[in-house]
Parts: sequence; C-alpha cells; structure tokens
Amino acid sequence: MVTTAADLGVLMAAIATPYDTDGAVDTGLLSTLVEDYVSRGVEGIYCCGSSGEGLLLSADERTAVVETAVRAAGGRIPVVAHVGALSTREAIELGRRAQRAGASALSMIPPIYYSFGIEAVLDHYRAVLDAVDLPLIVYNIPQFTGTEFTLETAGELLGDDRVIGLKQTAHNMYALERMKAAFPDKAYINGFDEVFVPALAAGARGTIGTTVGLQAELFQAARRLLDSGDLAGAQRVQSRINHVIAELVAIDVFPAAKYLSGRNAGGAGTLGDCRRPFRPLSAEARGRLDALGATLDGFLAEV
Repeated sequence: MVTTAADLGVLMAAIATPYDTDGAVDTGLLSTLVEDYVSRGVEGIYCCGSSGEGLLLSADERTAVVETAVRAAGGRIPVVAHVGALSTREAIELGRRAQRAGASALSMIPPIYYSFGIEAVLDHYRAVLDAVDLPLIVYNIPQFTGTEFTLETAGELLGDDRVIGLKQTAHNMYALERMKAAFPDKAYINGFDEVFVPALAAGARGTIGTTVGLQAELFQAARRLLDSGDLAGAQRVQSRINHVIAELVAIDVFPAAKYLSGRNAGGAGTLGDCRRPFRPLSAEARGRLDALGATLDGFLAEV
C-alpha cells in the first residue's frame, strides 16, 4: 500500500529499543510495547530515532527493530524507519533493509560530525531517494546535527515527490509555517513534544515524540481540543504534557523516558538501561520517575 502524507500526519511514538539482561535487543518485549501503544491509540511507530538509540545500534540490530515493529503493527498503523547514518552508503543499506522489512516510510537526519555544506547534504538525501523505493521524511534536528532545514535549505527536497514530509524537531515555528505555505501537500510533523500545540497551530498535523507513548491520551486530548476551537483547553493539556517532560529532562530525558515507557509492557525499567555512553539511572532518579509515573496516571485519569 502506498503511504500518503495524510497517513503520517498522526500521533507517532518514537519507540524505545528494549534490551534483555545481556544487553541484546529484546524483540519479544518490543512487540509487547507496540501492542500496548496500538491499544492506547498511538497512531504510528517511529523506529531507531533518538529515543530508540538508533545511532548506538548495529545495522543488524536496527533491521531487527524495524522488522519486529512492522510484524507487531500488522498493518494497523504505519511504521517509519529512521535510517540516518554518518555515511551515505550505510544510510542506503539501512533504507533497503527497511524497505524489505515492510516499513511505511523512511526518515533520515543529515550526516553528522563533519561540517558538510548544504549541497553535500542534499546529495546525501538524493542518493538514498534514488536507491530506495520508499517515501522519505526529512528529519530536521539542528541542535544535534548542525544542519538546519528551512524553506531556503529544504525547498529542493520538499519539491521532490519522493519526499513525503519533514519532521520539525526545532522550536522555529516560523520556518515550519513558511515550509507549509510553500509546500502545503507535504506532511509536517512536530518533533518536540513540549511544543505540540504551537506546532499544530503553525501547520503541523502529526507528531513524532519521545513521550507520545507515555501520554498518548494527553496528546489526543490536546489535538481534539485545538480542533474544536478550545485553545485554552489545549494549552492546559500541553502544560500537563510539559510537566512530565520537564521532569524527564531534569533527570536525563532518554534514559528517563525509557524507564517509564515499559510500565504497561512489563513494568517501569523493564526495557533496560540506555546503552553507554548514557549513564544508568541512579536509585534516586528511579524513585523520582516512579513518583512521576503516579502523577502521570492522575493526568491520564482526568482526560
């Protein structure tokens, strides 16, 4: 089935990658996590991004994650594979594997570490587009990559029919609105959970987020309220989303979110620690997160 921009303008969980006690990818627990997300109204799965520790996984592990998520989703919701890599060759190989696995679309950060100019970055994307027959979401996350996509730098990519949209993991709502105005048929997907409501107002429809799986019901409520014209109500829900985010950030956002993400799939902490060089959570941090989980349960009960 051909994936459209409308298919990706949804609430998509950037899924954590579970590990077993030996530190290997736990595909059984990953399947359980996907099923939990589907049952709670998550509308898409995003694999091997920042939340999924994609750049800390081997190519075979990244492939196993995508294959498992696709099987577990069973065609009910789209599964997007992040294939960003330092080299074009590796990104192409990951893209081809994702296509064979049945992913709905690819997503890709620009190449990092070296200070590539924008033409080199565009060539990198073109090479992947030429090699893989899946639509692609450009991943804009300038704070990590050093490359910022705006209308001026991303216009050529957004004008390519094979590019289905852009994930805006940046606070620049003006740039988002300008891209939306110039290329209205693309999927503009928020990437920072803390500005979900502002991003919708600026032209995004969907979101791909670290905490979507934790608080899917709050994201659903915020979208519903905004769609109904209740801006104040949507802002109140965004504030609750942000209360959770602020605590996760204060602890260490990716390990903290991973700790809480397993609560409905075996219990908090069952997904394992993030890989080094992430540091394991301290006992104090785990206690704070258990308390945050109780607060979150209260928020969800009121939706």
